[in-house]
Amino acid sequence: MSSIQYEYIDESSIDENYKCLICNEPFQHPVTTPCDHSYCQECIEHWLDEGYSTCPACRQPTSINNLKPITTRLVLNILDRLQVKCLECGQCGIQRGNFNDHIAKICPKGTILCSASDIKCPWSGQRDQLQEHLINCSYEKLRSVLDCLINTNRTLEDQIQILSSQVQILQTAVQKPSRRLITFNKLFNIDKKIDSGTLSESYEGLRWINVWYMHEQWIKANHAQSGWENAFTNGHVCIVFNGKGNPMSISTKRQGKGTFSLISFEATAAWLDNLRVNLIGRRAKENLYSTTVILQYDASQVFNLDWNEIDEIEFIPINGTSHPGVEYTEKYFALTWILID
Repeated sequence: MSSIQYEYIDESSIDENYKCLICNEPFQHPVTTPCDHSYCQECIEHWLDEGYSTCPACRQPTSINNLKPITTRLVLNILDRLQVKCLECGQCGIQRGNFNDHIAKICPKGTILCSASDIKCPWSGQRDQLQEHLINCSYEKLRSVLDCLINTNRTLEDQIQILSSQVQILQTAVQKPSRRLITFNKLFNIDKKIDSGTLSESYEGLRWINVWYMHEQWIKANHAQSGWENAFTNGHVCIVFNGKGNPMSISTKRQGKGTFSLISFEATAAWLDNLRVNLIGRRAKENLYSTTVILQYDASQVFNLDWNEIDEIEFIPINGTSHPGVEYTEKYFALTWILID
């Protein structure tokens, strides 16, 4: 019944007890009927699908629901060890149970993809034709260029996803006037210096502990190759960060007096890859929420929390891995903005 690409060696010597009563070939996925006759699963299901409702051998009533797979290991091992010949390449002495591996990995006539299929080469053909194809494969010759283009495209797709998330957040903020998008760009106009400094503890009506700010131009002049530069998204020129790589917190001016909701924020790791930062949301010094976010060196990320009625959130950097070529290992991270309600 199936499109088998092999033939049995000395099929006449195979015990009839291991052959299907419909196709008269050794069982493929054998099943038994309630009347104890055995068939290939595909053969008996095709028989029943044709409108018959009885066993082909004894005409006892049967149905697909009454078929039971043969699971006896001795029987299955005997079937798997039957010797076959590949009709594609002519190789003999292959155990039937290993035939799929032969086709997938060995058979010179098996159909395979070009080794450059990962960079979109459309070629497919016989395994023994691959080397001839590779001599003229324009994709393989341009692998270094195409790899770069594909990686660039993936990066752009990631950036589009990030920007889409940011747009959704901003749209939500507009739809709910009570929400405030807190950015840090106006710090440049306040201090009139392209540098960094300690954020005022009363900035935007909140209390900021161990929070510093930094201007984009200072980063470009001093740390152009860093994760810092990835925090300045969508025209933002100032960001804030955790002083000396230590924990920082944002709270109401008087804890226990008034609350806020932290909806979301955008963050970036400064020096490390996969920087784990624990976040704890509290009210009246009681922990209400906690989670761990993983920040990246090479891209900013938007995190949605929707933590309601808290009066403090603490950011605690835990650990990360060194970024190739970067000598610094401090657990600094940057916030580009936060959205609160």
